Amino acid sequence: MQSLTKYHSKRDGFTLIELLVVIAIIAILVALLLPAVQQAREAARRSSCKNNLKQLGLAMHNYHDTHRVFPPGYVDERGSGGTIADNEPHWSWTAMILPFVEQGPLFDQINVGSSPRVVMANASNLQAMGNPIASFRCPSDAGAPIVQSNLGQRVIDSNGTDVGTAVMNYVGVNNSRSIRRTSGSNPASNAVGLFFRDSRTSFRDITDGTSNTLLIGERAWKVRTTPIFAGSLFVLRDMNAGGPAEAHGDQGMLGAMGSTITSINGNPATQTNRQMFASQHDGGAQFVLADGSVRFISENIDHNISDPIDSTLERLVGISDGQVVGEF
Repeated sequence: MQSLTKYHSKRDGFTLIELLVVIAIIAILVALLLPAVQQAREAARRSSCKNNLKQLGLAMHNYHDTHRVFPPGYVDERGSGGTIADNEPHWSWTAMILPFVEQGPLFDQINVGSSPRVVMANASNLQAMGNPIASFRCPSDAGAPIVQSNLGQRVIDSNGTDVGTAVMNYVGVNNSRSIRRTSGSNPASNAVGLFFRDSRTSFRDITDGTSNTLLIGERAWKVRTTPIFAGSLFVLRDMNAGGPAEAHGDQGMLGAMGSTITSINGNPATQTNRQMFASQHDGGAQFVLADGSVRFISENIDHNISDPIDSTLERLVGISDGQVVGEF
């Protein structure tokens, strides 16, 4: 009996239809997983940003323990009655707390307290001041590392050269309306924050309670697609001696301070709104309060943009408005 040999066909790979099915499945999985991956990454960045603010809050407390006051919003380089051009630099609170954020050698190198325009005329100093410091940058914000020339925030050194310092994302709380050099004389219409020119605010001045008072908040490089500058490390530019009492949105005080002139993440097209608080985190921005705690505050928080202090966000700005903040 002769055996029959059976031949079996051999498959060398996928058919075209099977390949298309596999590709479609992979595409669906990627579409499902990518948002989750992006959300996880943003959650990590937001957590890192929160930690930055917590460290800044701790630095502020340590500064207060040492000097018995919080650092000034900025130091007026004009001295007693002098004049200075509006594009000359002034040391801001960010320079004052460098020793308390593990940047003591940098503090010594740039000789904080001496004339900043002379300091910045030195090439090595200027290079150091142009290096971003991670603890002052929100990881979610991908803005330029150095203050750009098209947003009116650069300064001049003692040689008259236009220069810029590193960008940062955290600004001190100044006022509930337009940023002001001074604390103002009408606290009933403008909630006064902790930081202004030559300020010496202490814990005893925060009569509303440290857990009800904002200390520092976020400001993004961009709001949606419009650049608003964020902030500048080390120095800011004040208005000249003949300028108005308020430094509006296109002026230098917003380099280190912010206000609630508009809502969080408000309309960036309006120039004065560049002094607002903003972030790249969906739905709001993070703040450190005077007690050192960090809170994410919704862009939809109760906020009435008017002169009277009659909304939750305005009450959080004020250190001594005497009003009950409520839930936020």
